[in-house]
Amino acid sequence: MAVTYDDISYKYIEKGLKTVINDEFKNVYISPVFTMRGTECIRISAESSSNQETTNAYDRRVFDVMIRYYQKGDVRSEKVYAAIRRKTDRLRKHLLDNQVKNTTTAKWVALDVDTITFNVQDEENEEIDNLNITEFSLSVTHHNPL
Repeated sequence: MAVTYDDISYKYIEKGLKTVINDEFKNVYISPVFTMRGTECIRISAESSSNQETTNAYDRRVFDVMIRYYQKGDVRSEKVYAAIRRKTDRLRKHLLDNQVKNTTTAKWVALDVDTITFNVQDEENEEIDNLNITEFSLSVTHHNPL
């Protein structure tokens, strides 16, 4: 007997976030692997999922999603540094404006921006000069009627 299932993590969480962010930002992509696209880009990657509640009527899961905002710019310039921070705040506000979604492309009952880590330093920015990475840790709750 074939197993029936719902494509939630990619279709409604990752792809849904991409659709929402694409409304306001360029070069948004889904991948667990970094690829620089233009002078700024946003990478979405679901990291894990945990059960919040399961009944015979529904399943509610929390997805931990990492969003990394990559911006090229020499932060020794206060003007460039301020512009990077403004764009970061703009992304946070845009995410919070979309805390609940129930469309054909995105479905969640809650979206929380748990942590924002500035000036991430790791192997992703060793090769590219003046690459600034800001990491957003999100909790996205999906409610799936069974």
